Amino acid sequence: MEFKNNYGSYSFYVEGNIVIAQFKGNLNPELLNHFKAALLDTITTFKHQPWGYISHSPDVVAATPDAEKNMIDVSQTMGINNCIMSAFILTSPIAIRQLQRIMHSSGRDAYLQECLFDDLPSAKAFIKSQLTSAE
Repeated sequence: MEFKNNYGSYSFYVEGNIVIAQFKGNLNPELLNHFKAALLDTITTFKHQPWGYISHSPDVVAATPDAEKNMIDVSQTMGINNCIMSAFILTSPIAIRQLQRIMHSSGRDAYLQECLFDDLPSAKAFIKSQLTSAE
């Protein structure tokens, strides 16, 4: 699944019960609304089983203020739909600070430093261990 507009893009795929998304550029409401709809469609295959999420997005710059609000909604929706843990690969200090606000505002507070990774294999190992612990 993928989507692109003038400001940014995303793509994602599923490995087992882990959704791996890659965002690039600046996140905006149109991009996030499209992502949320595609994500909800995809996670129906998990049939309410626990699942994890990885944002492999070292090329994200930042989210617009409106997009940040959309991201809070997406995060809450993920929690309601049994996403038990998320991991993030981000390099932009602005995006990391926005993520802290989003996690706090969505009620999915986590120790963000435990969820930030330098590479995809490390993030996958973390999510897999969290899913195994949840079984």
